[in-house]
Amino acid sequence: MSKKKPAGKIKLTPEKPKDAIRKLEKNGFKCENRHGGDWFFSKIKNGERKIALVSVHPKELGMPFIKNIIRTSGKTNKEWVNL
Repeated sequence: MSKKKPAGKIKLTPEKPKDAIRKLEKNGFKCENRHGGDWFFSKIKNGERKIALVSVHPKELGMPFIKNIIRTSGKTNKEWVNL
């Protein structure tokens, strides 16, 4: 009898700012303010305001930036990848 291998860790990859914005908007965030290349998105959930910052520029967002967006949006890595 063969056993199923456990699924590995979710592999996060750098993303274009446009893709991160699309995922945030799909999750209910609205663009509140734009200051230069920084776009601030917010959402009120359970009476708590969550704010995510996306730095819009032509290059991809690095992994620390993506992890910060995921953490502040209240999603898990798996939920973020599946958005």
